[in-house]
Amino acid sequence: MRSTEARKYLTPSTEEPRFLPEGPRMMSVSGHSVLVWVNIQTAALATSGNLHAHHTEEPLDDFSLPCPGRPGFSLPVLEGDKALVGVEKKLRVCDLDAAEWPEPLVTIPDDNPRTIINDGEVVPGGKAVVFGTKDTQFKDPIANLYLYTVDDNRVSLLADKQTCSNGKVFRTDDRGLILYDIDTPTKKVVRYRLDLAARTATPDGTAIDLADHVGFPDGMCDCGDGTVIIAFYNPNYADAGKAIRFNLTTGRAVEEWTTPGSPRVTCPLLVKRPEGVKLILTTATEGMPAEMRARCPNAGCLFIADTQLESCPEPELVRLA
Repeated sequence: MRSTEARKYLTPSTEEPRFLPEGPRMMSVSGHSVLVWVNIQTAALATSGNLHAHHTEEPLDDFSLPCPGRPGFSLPVLEGDKALVGVEKKLRVCDLDAAEWPEPLVTIPDDNPRTIINDGEVVPGGKAVVFGTKDTQFKDPIANLYLYTVDDNRVSLLADKQTCSNGKVFRTDDRGLILYDIDTPTKKVVRYRLDLAARTATPDGTAIDLADHVGFPDGMCDCGDGTVIIAFYNPNYADAGKAIRFNLTTGRAVEEWTTPGSPRVTCPLLVKRPEGVKLILTTATEGMPAEMRARCPNAGCLFIADTQLESCPEPELVRLA
């Protein structure tokens, strides 16, 4: 299996931005191409996090925005300058250009103090988002999977009894829309038949069993060719972290990328560059004892790697208007 070593792309100057970066996305802010990601929280006991932004094409200053709570995901909005962000138990629109947080769009029907919104993905067409929650103690199946629809500003429960809802990818076949979903502790990519009109997700078996792989599956992105890349969060020490590409039909690993000095890989993102398709990976220091952190000098950095992919899917944008 081909293995490619990623190189450091962005190195935070302090520990706080390294704690739990996730969900990198390309967005447009003031007409500029910007890589945006969330730092879910800045320390183990922190109750808030940040959005971070890096200009990818021009030598402009990077910036970060404090969030009104812990953000789980940020998704690009078609109109530009804005992101749809899941924060704590609310969906909010953040104006990245004006650095403003208007009133929330909607609140999920969950009052458990241990659950917050985690990963999310735009449904093809941009008029809906599937997202999940997580048990912040990573212990019990008290989290859920939800559907949000733009036109009626409505949230519906799709599945319950998850523990840490993470990566999501959509595909279509002759039967309709498929949702591939990761509930991290199960170490499986589960397939659902998603019916937007009925607001249901019907289980349709396991697509990929990851029981034999080191670490826990976290974020996931679509390669557009029937394969996906999954980031693996390794809670133990390792010389490097991994992101692995899998075939959705066979469940087999195709190739891997490694992140030297950073074993806790959280999320992948494929981006088109003039020199080819690149893979961006976020990594984290979350939960690292001091001794392990000293042995993992690149933990919390963002990485970039070459790929041999000829192309990658265009990002779906949330269509709020």
